[in-house]
Amino acid sequence: MYSNQNDIITATNTAKLGKIVKIKLDYSKKSQLIHSIKITGDFFLHPEEAIERLEQGLCGIKLEKEDLKNKIQIILDDTEFFGFDIESLVETIIKTKGD
Repeated sequence: MYSNQNDIITATNTAKLGKIVKIKLDYSKKSQLIHSIKITGDFFLHPEEAIERLEQGLCGIKLEKEDLKNKIQIILDDTEFFGFDIESLVETIIKTKGD
C-alpha cells in the first residue's frame, strides 16, 4: 500500500522472516531518507525498548542496504533478538519501499 503527500511516501509490508515482521515506512521519495518507521510483529527483542531505539535510530537514514545494515548492527549491538536476522530485516525494509 502506498500513499503520497508532499513527497513523503507511506508504504507497508509484511514478511515471514522466521516470525512475522510488519514494516510501516514513511520516506522521502526524492532523498530516499526515512522520515519514520514502525516495526511490529511476533518477534522478540531484549531489552524490549530496543525496538523504540531501532525505529528512532533509523529516522534520517538513507534507504540503501549498507546504510541500513550498518545502522541496525550498531543499534542492536547489545540486544538479543529472535524471529529475524539483520540481513532479512534490511531486505524487508528495502522491499517495503518498492520501486
